[in-house]
Amino acid sequence: MKNLTFAAAIAAALTAALPAAALTDNLGAQRAVADAGHVELDRVTSATGGYVEILDGSSIETGVLLGSEDVRAGLETDVRVQLIHRPYRDNVIAVLYDADGQVTATRELRVQN
Repeated sequence: MKNLTFAAAIAAALTAALPAAALTDNLGAQRAVADAGHVELDRVTSATGGYVEILDGSSIETGVLLGSEDVRAGLETDVRVQLIHRPYRDNVIAVLYDADGQVTATRELRVQN
């Protein structure tokens, strides 16, 4: 029991010692989403917090905004983005913005019918 408590204390100390800047902004390894009135992202990691947009289209520049959701700094799981309407295409783009509104990560997601 003593060893287990000691190991847990070391793990907590090491995790707390990691600076927020060591986080890499990303949208996880997810490749597909259900065809629904929302998009559920399994994992979103943001160093500063910000927001995620879901775009209908093939690029950030021409994509039509379907929905957005704020995210906190750190790792968030099961981020649900409510959509204005269902996607018209077979793919959507998830775009992660930092607290300053700069794009930090993108992910193309296949819409499963």
